Amino acid sequence: MPGTPRFLPRCGACLAAAARISPVADHGPAGMPSRTGAAMTDESIWVGLLDLDRSQPVAAVGGPLADRHGEARILVRKHGAPLGYVTVPAQPEATLTGRARAAAEVALADAVRQHDQWDSGGADAWAAAVACPRRFAGLEYPGVTVVICTRNRTAGLETVLRTFQRVDCELLEVLVVDNAPSGPATRELVAGLVAEDPRLRYTCEPSPGLSRARNHGIAAAKYDLIAFTDDDTRVDPTWPLAIAAGFAADPEAVCITGLVASSSLDTGPERYFDSRYSWGEAFEPRRYDLAAHRHPSGLYPYSAGIFGTGANFAVRRAAVERLGGFDPLLGAGSPGRGGEDLDIFLRLILSGGRICYLPSALVWHQHRADTQALGEQIYSYGYGLGAYLAKHLGDGRLPVVMLGHGLRRVAAVRQRMRQASTAGQMQAHGKRLAWDEARGVLAGAVRYYRSSRQASRVARGG
Repeated sequence: MPGTPRFLPRCGACLAAAARISPVADHGPAGMPSRTGAAMTDESIWVGLLDLDRSQPVAAVGGPLADRHGEARILVRKHGAPLGYVTVPAQPEATLTGRARAAAEVALADAVRQHDQWDSGGADAWAAAVACPRRFAGLEYPGVTVVICTRNRTAGLETVLRTFQRVDCELLEVLVVDNAPSGPATRELVAGLVAEDPRLRYTCEPSPGLSRARNHGIAAAKYDLIAFTDDDTRVDPTWPLAIAAGFAADPEAVCITGLVASSSLDTGPERYFDSRYSWGEAFEPRRYDLAAHRHPSGLYPYSAGIFGTGANFAVRRAAVERLGGFDPLLGAGSPGRGGEDLDIFLRLILSGGRICYLPSALVWHQHRADTQALGEQIYSYGYGLGAYLAKHLGDGRLPVVMLGHGLRRVAAVRQRMRQASTAGQMQAHGKRLAWDEARGVLAGAVRYYRSSRQASRVARGG
């Protein structure tokens, strides 16, 4: 891959960041606002969930409503299908549900009509099959293995594992891959929870690196449909069914991705992350491949962030095994620190596969709550993105695509960073976070280039 480190400084970190972000205008449906009524505030934002077809009040997602909450951001669903967000004043609590319903009736009217059309078996048979969880009931469920790779983070792991107790799927395996642990805490946690849910299983991958852990999980999985989530998420009860429905609706699908919604927006760093990354902004099912389902972006398919994120995706085992698995030079704990999700999405597409994005496959993500932890995460994200780009710049088509179309995206990326800084009230920290991301991109590109050359020499016996 000669010349890789020289290209990245020329095109800049904003070009690289364009490969990850996926604006709502590109990814979501026209006329379906994702954050209706949202305003930037220095007050905490309460996160709630409202099901239009049920009589229950708005449910808390990350914690109870308190005086510190100036606004409430509420994910609105019908039949379990996410339709979009409404943002309303958080107080008074007694009228919150009524005000949220009224806001949804106006702001999400088009989304409700579209859902009703799909739910009745509308013109788009594929979308109708995957959009509404109510239609999953008659599905011939083939079984899904959920792989959660973790290392020394038992608190978050216990939270996500307990959410599976609400998942009513008998043919479900939840496989915890303990990656290079420093002690027995994870094994002991899983052993204690197995009595409550025998679908849980523990295994250990002694070699560090998220890609190695993911590959271990694929090899050890009981079922051939393998879903991945992280130890800082909580899964919706219909998540495995939505994944199975996605594969059943499209035999050509090799990967399913889904909606990742923010579970808490109490702190500035949480609001910054929520605004910076577009994980929870698209509410229309989409398909991607190299033929009939191409994204209009000039960066496609190298703008792999449009496909989804590593916190919520599933694959057919055979499709990933044909590609040789996840790249061990990418992912947390590896030289690349990240990017293994972007890499596998791109390789699946380039190999002729199809990726389906389903909002009904919902998980909630707990963002970093303090500035230091956010800065470390942002740097690692940039690092992984740089490593991903360094790997694929060896393709002679990619530099031209990135330089031409990527330059036109610089303004959009900068605007996204400014928006995130305002949303999180980060002030001077916002510029530092942007710089951390840029430094990470360049450092990750150089590190991956050097590591891949060293691996090549070792493979040749040199």
